[in-house]
Amino acid sequence: AEQSEDQERARRMNSVNPKYILRNYLVQIAIEQAQQKDFTEIERLLTLLRRPFDEQPDCAAYADEPPDWGRHLEVSCSS
Repeated sequence: AEQSEDQERARRMNSVNPKYILRNYLVQIAIEQAQQKDFTEIERLLTLLRRPFDEQPDCAAYADEPPDWGRHLEVSCSS
């Protein structure tokens, strides 16, 4: 019974907490590539984030912890 409760709890958590979220360092990589006229990463992120709750084995790295350089990356919105 305890295992099924744990499985149900995990199922409920996964239904409201996306596996993939748009992180600043991912955007930074996409921006830098786009500035070089390479939009591959933007397209990849768009595809990934259309289904953020789904397991996408070919995109597992996007759910990893950010690299050291991206841990404290700050962005600003200026207009």
